[in-house]
Amino acid sequence: MPRLLQRSRPSEPAPATSVGSDDVSLPEYEPPAFPMNDENKSKLERLVAAQRNDSDARQYEKHLNECSKNLIKAVGSINDLLFQRRRQLARHVEKRRSEGVDDKSEAERELEEYVAELEATISTLTDKSEQALRRVIDCRAEFEDTKTVLESVVVTVKAQQPRPEPKPKKERRQQRRPANDDDDDDDDEEVDEAEDVPPVVGVIDALRTARKVKMIEYSRLSAYDKYAVHNDYIPFKRTWHDAMHPDNEIPLPDPSTWFDEDGNPVKNVADIQEDDDLVVEREIVDLKCPLSLQAFKTPFSNHKCKHTFEKDAIMSFIRSSGGKAQCPVPGCSKDLTITDLYPDEVMLRKMKRVAEASRRNADATSEVEEEEEEDDDPDASIVIGRTNNIKRERNNRRVEDIEED
Repeated sequence: MPRLLQRSRPSEPAPATSVGSDDVSLPEYEPPAFPMNDENKSKLERLVAAQRNDSDARQYEKHLNECSKNLIKAVGSINDLLFQRRRQLARHVEKRRSEGVDDKSEAERELEEYVAELEATISTLTDKSEQALRRVIDCRAEFEDTKTVLESVVVTVKAQQPRPEPKPKKERRQQRRPANDDDDDDDDEEVDEAEDVPPVVGVIDALRTARKVKMIEYSRLSAYDKYAVHNDYIPFKRTWHDAMHPDNEIPLPDPSTWFDEDGNPVKNVADIQEDDDLVVEREIVDLKCPLSLQAFKTPFSNHKCKHTFEKDAIMSFIRSSGGKAQCPVPGCSKDLTITDLYPDEVMLRKMKRVAEASRRNADATSEVEEEEEEDDDPDASIVIGRTNNIKRERNNRRVEDIEED
């Protein structure tokens, strides 16, 4: 007979057993983490030390320097162009008034409209250049903080300790003991021991945390501390001011007035001061080096004081003092080094303007002298001319006589 097989019924889930009346809540998930070993910590230290001579870092720093230089030159060039067009328009107006003409010519009206459009365009470009330079300064601050951030990561990683190994679980019957059991004191001690060990922080998390801390510190600085005392913003402001006031020689306002309370840049501070009836002393420009007492050829200023020197003179002076010397100008106690020096483009601009003015004055003086000589003895030139003509006639006659002979 065929053998009958009894099919087994599917097993039903076992009824849930309640451990207690309270719901059991699981702890928050923690990703697995393990502190770096000594070998990896040494590699991280070498990586941080190598950042000082990293080619990409040097290239990035060079790029930031070029950006600052180009923006400084650009703000001077565009405002120079605006000043030239304003002066051209002023000459048209002065000439018309000297001739007693009230109505503007078509050329003057076109030039006036062009200058108005140029003022709006250059004002916008100047604002964009100023914003771009502040962005470059922000990037430079972030770049300079990179070393501190990486060193902070190394300190964090080296301070990490391995978490204690978990102890074997006790028997279920021990866990279900009454609450007033004495073994609960031992469990509390084990938990306290585990909580004393700080959690393991990954390298990426430590890097992000250190960067965030530096960003918060930088954001809390005022605009004066960020930009007004920065070695890139000061020559930018000097060039901008010099291009706007090339003939008046109005001194550059104090850096504390460059930004308002909200951190926005203040334009035309010198004009605002004049409008408020404040006495603005004219700046005395000395084109001679206070150290060599010779006229400037390659003027160099510094980031420590406001004095300018000839390049070779100040460098020789600092080197002769062992690489660090006090400013040679009497009354100035700032210590200078070679790294504090930089080419003074604003002084070069002033030297160029003085040279052009001297050349124009020389040309004007020579023209006046020629006119005076002509007015003093007008007949002398005629006599000389006739005398020369007589001599030419005599010479021609002699040549003809020789040919006839």
